[in-house]
Amino acid sequence: MEHRVSPVAVKDRIQILDILRGFAIFGILMVNMYLFYNPLSYILIGSQSGGALIPVLSESFIKFFFEGKFYAMFSMLFGYGFWLFINKPVSDGVRIIPVFLRRMFFLLLFGIAHIVLLWPGDILFFYALFGFALVLFRNMSDDRLISWAVSFALVPAVASMFFMALFAVFAHIPEAAEAIDNSMAESAVAMRMLADEAMKVYTTGSWVEIAGMRIREWTTLSQGGIFMFYPVVLGMFLFGAWIARRGYVSNYRDHLTLIRRTFWWSLGLGLVFNTLYTISYQHAIPTVFNSWSFLGAFTHTAGGISFSLFYATSFILLISKGKIHKFAQQISAVGRMALTNYLLHSIICTTLFLSYGFGLMGKIEIWQGILLTIVIYALQIPFSNWWLSKFKYGPFEWLWRSLTYWKIQAFRITN
Repeated sequence: MEHRVSPVAVKDRIQILDILRGFAIFGILMVNMYLFYNPLSYILIGSQSGGALIPVLSESFIKFFFEGKFYAMFSMLFGYGFWLFINKPVSDGVRIIPVFLRRMFFLLLFGIAHIVLLWPGDILFFYALFGFALVLFRNMSDDRLISWAVSFALVPAVASMFFMALFAVFAHIPEAAEAIDNSMAESAVAMRMLADEAMKVYTTGSWVEIAGMRIREWTTLSQGGIFMFYPVVLGMFLFGAWIARRGYVSNYRDHLTLIRRTFWWSLGLGLVFNTLYTISYQHAIPTVFNSWSFLGAFTHTAGGISFSLFYATSFILLISKGKIHKFAQQISAVGRMALTNYLLHSIICTTLFLSYGFGLMGKIEIWQGILLTIVIYALQIPFSNWWLSKFKYGPFEWLWRSLTYWKIQAFRITN
């Protein structure tokens, strides 16, 4: 029987999406790099710059330009891809949703393997879970879809405000205030102990011990992400699906006025929000709910979304004017192999930093991590272009597609 659902042919891909994915891969590595050469649980103990000038400037550079921006962009692109997938042409009688759900199931397995075998900062697991949830929104009107997207994006700020208000109320009850202070102090100590233990395991432990620590860190961090991170991911999925419906990227030349307006608004708001986020990060303590934590939660989301739109519209406007054509072509190959390049980050960095590799965990300064990110990404560009000159897909893309369509896909390019 002829296979009646197939991957999108290269000639039919929307290249601007691959360009943006390729750029997002760079930003994701820039943010994740710090958590490759330090335990992931360092997220829970706040700034580690110590107030020294170069570490503060390096940390602020990442917070201002990168953190929160590229997972938002990549999530929007994922939502865009979802909309394209469920609306792709199929033969009569073929139901696309079961194929999409199978696609998400295997992405879930990729995520689990990534967590256990490579790195606990994985995003694939929750991308898959929220991918299942996306199906529930596919028939919503544009207005409802964007309303849900905004609602999910506001969850971190609302949750932070709720806990801040709750703690403020209990602060007027001596017994409750003492209990809260003790609880927060114990939480801070526990997070520091986890980070210290993780550092020891990652620098001296066996592969089995490291795998166990990965699972512990992932479990701990996932609990906090329920309110402070993952709702934004789902919101950006929905926003990306809405953008796809409206044709703002696929038919961008018809919407240049709106894109220019979005460029200026997102730049202006992004400068304000990201300045406030960068400042708040130096003062906020992740285990304490106060005005700094609320400001950080709100501006992290608002600044991330603003700059993700600023970056995306910048690329679209430059491309519409015939600028950066060669560079865009080069990084589009990175975007076509986004899954492979994302997993390569973990393969390369765990080899560099963990005890069973070169053992550089904890020995890298923030500015050195920035340079290392640039070097790795600079190597991924020619590698991706070379690979796609020989093969139709990246290796992990090929495997994922073969599992999705339940058929071995042609891999090598033949003349």
